Amino acid sequence: MGTYHTRLGSVPLVFLFITFAIISDENVSSASLIFELPDKENYCFSEDFDGVTVGKRFKFQYKVIRGGNNDVDAKVISPNGLVLFRESKNHEGEFVFDASRGEFRFCFGNEFSTFTHKIVYFELRNMEISNLAVEAGDKIPTVKTSAEASCDVIHERMSSVVNYQREYRLKEAMGRHVAENINKGVSWWSVGQTFFILLAGVGQVLLLKTFFSEKSPIKQDA
Repeated sequence: MGTYHTRLGSVPLVFLFITFAIISDENVSSASLIFELPDKENYCFSEDFDGVTVGKRFKFQYKVIRGGNNDVDAKVISPNGLVLFRESKNHEGEFVFDASRGEFRFCFGNEFSTFTHKIVYFELRNMEISNLAVEAGDKIPTVKTSAEASCDVIHERMSSVVNYQREYRLKEAMGRHVAENINKGVSWWSVGQTFFILLAGVGQVLLLKTFFSEKSPIKQDA
């Protein structure tokens, strides 16, 4: 059993064996990923909040896509070591917090599982949609032109669309996993039923054959 730490923006060598995919990484204050959590393990991801991100409201959200009973332990630890959020053996959860200066840790545990790996999705999202000028590295204009205001509105709407699409992909992945498990179970059940029917048919044929077979007369000694 061990605890592994990694920053959201970097992947150390210890994480090369983990299957994961960055789904969205718009800036340092917004990231989401999918990773494999082995049995009897505990993984922690960290993020440094500094500069413009301090004081803003963030949302931490996670879901177990597949594996066992679809449950993990999750917790959020503040820079001073205080546990802000903790859940045990849950399949999903979310927590909203105000960022302060320092390193926050987001930990997931599968230590209670003896052999089942879990595929976990988690997201750290800034609740405030950044202005296009801020994302471009410029200052927010004091007075916006009509074009800038329209672009900001479109940017907010498209950000909402991206979030909806992400939720849809997660639900689709979870539904596909359930469908594949059901299909596998039905296939094995069908194979078992087919074998049983063939066995019963052969048994019936052998039984009927004994009814119609001629028995040789028993010779009596003189």
